[in-house]
Amino acid sequence: MTMPNTLAASRTALLALLRSVSAVGVVHACERYADGELGFKQAYLYTHADPGTDAFANEPHIRGWYVRRTATSEVNANGRILNEHTWLVRGYLSFQTAIDSELIFDDLVERMRDAVRVDGSLGLPGLLGSGLSEERGVQVASAGPVLFAGLLCHSAALELKTRNWAEWRKP
Repeated sequence: MTMPNTLAASRTALLALLRSVSAVGVVHACERYADGELGFKQAYLYTHADPGTDAFANEPHIRGWYVRRTATSEVNANGRILNEHTWLVRGYLSFQTAIDSELIFDDLVERMRDAVRVDGSLGLPGLLGSGLSEERGVQVASAGPVLFAGLLCHSAALELKTRNWAEWRKP
């Protein structure tokens, strides 16, 4: 698979990869807002296609993510322009102590990290780094409970870097 050549292509590849993770929930290309809590909740409401997926069964619940580019650095690499994009992937899952929802959320985060680790559409092997001490794959920057759309939810901020060769644009 070839490395993306624009920010939009990198975003498209990242979204496709995240959406391929089983029971990931709703994945938005950018952060969503709504005028009221009900609209906000609806944007992240999810019901499993297969009720046997986990303990949420066929109960509608918050399970969603958004993707945001938070930084880009540009370097000259052998006469070509290489962009390195830093991404935030922020997610939410309804908090339900009775079904140990924290464990479900942790498993989901790890499955997302696994998917990125082995995929070639995001600029690999550059995404993985070349040395043992280099940052690799998806980092869990923070995780914990939050109020989201008026509901107690688990939340995680995942960070990763992708690379793409930039094409010259004329002004």
